[in-house]
Amino acid sequence: MTNPIEQVVFVREFFSSFFENHLLSGLISTHEYYRQVSSLKDDTFLESVTRRLFADSPEPIDFGPHGAFRVVYLREPSDGSFPFMQRIVRDSPARRDLTCFVGHRFLKNIEKSLRFNLVHLLEPHDVHLCWSGYDLNAQDVFEDIVSGIKNADFCIFDNQGTLNRPNVYIEIGIAHAFGVPMLVCEYTGRRRIPDTGSVPSDLQGLFRIQYQSYQDLCRQLYFGFPVFLKRHGLR
Repeated sequence: MTNPIEQVVFVREFFSSFFENHLLSGLISTHEYYRQVSSLKDDTFLESVTRRLFADSPEPIDFGPHGAFRVVYLREPSDGSFPFMQRIVRDSPARRDLTCFVGHRFLKNIEKSLRFNLVHLLEPHDVHLCWSGYDLNAQDVFEDIVSGIKNADFCIFDNQGTLNRPNVYIEIGIAHAFGVPMLVCEYTGRRRIPDTGSVPSDLQGLFRIQYQSYQDLCRQLYFGFPVFLKRHGLR
């Protein structure tokens, strides 16, 4: 994204969604919401901020009470990349660390991009990621996966490339059996990997995110994650 106009649109849309999410989560009042949204109409200010964010990337820019933000480049399985805004959250001694078990198909392009993206999305929430090192192909590996899911605060599963490869669906079933909160990400993009199946829709409590690209997925996770944590009493 090298076009300055596209960059400004990207930053304006991000902060519009950011403030709306804070309003819906009860973190800011309607008065504060409209005050912040009005500030985004100041083109001179927004252009200045955008220029600094992209020119200084990945150095963070301080936005006062909302914390610092920086532009980072996250990854698609196709080896492409896209800009994203990462919030730098100030340390909170009272907040405990959370553990997230991640389940996905073991394809190099998925592993390399999904894990990289999730670290950037979840680190500001003091979330540590864990995953199995291999597919479910041995008894000791299976036991490690069961233990990892059982002891996690929540799980994230991605079904991209999983048709006739039921490992992720087995892991979803394990998390469901233990009552572990989970986010199930279902790929529905046009450039569909041939062996991507569909997620069973009859599991109670299944929080499913349908996405068409990792850029789409990251945006949904970013803005929906605080509500997910609050819903399950994790924050």
